[in-house]
Amino acid sequence: MLVMLMFLNVLSEHAEPFIVATLEMAHASLRERGCRRFEVIREEANPTRFVFYQLFNSRADGELHLQMEHYANWQTATAAMLAEPARVVTYSQLF
Repeated sequence: MLVMLMFLNVLSEHAEPFIVATLEMAHASLRERGCRRFEVIREEANPTRFVFYQLFNSRADGELHLQMEHYANWQTATAAMLAEPARVVTYSQLF
């Protein structure tokens, strides 16, 4: 299984619209055949920082997710909301 963590820092004035767009994308992602889990986490001490925890059946499923229309629409809608480029780290789940 493939775990993808995406770290995002959002401009404070865009936090709420970012959440709306992100939750829409996350719900659509959960309908993907290879997506097992999609969590959106907001940092309590700094509410403009978010982490996406994504679990896919395989690397191919994770790569397919990045080509989905709902993901592309989310990227377009939120690009100007980010304070800096998102950082993605991938892991292989061992247990």
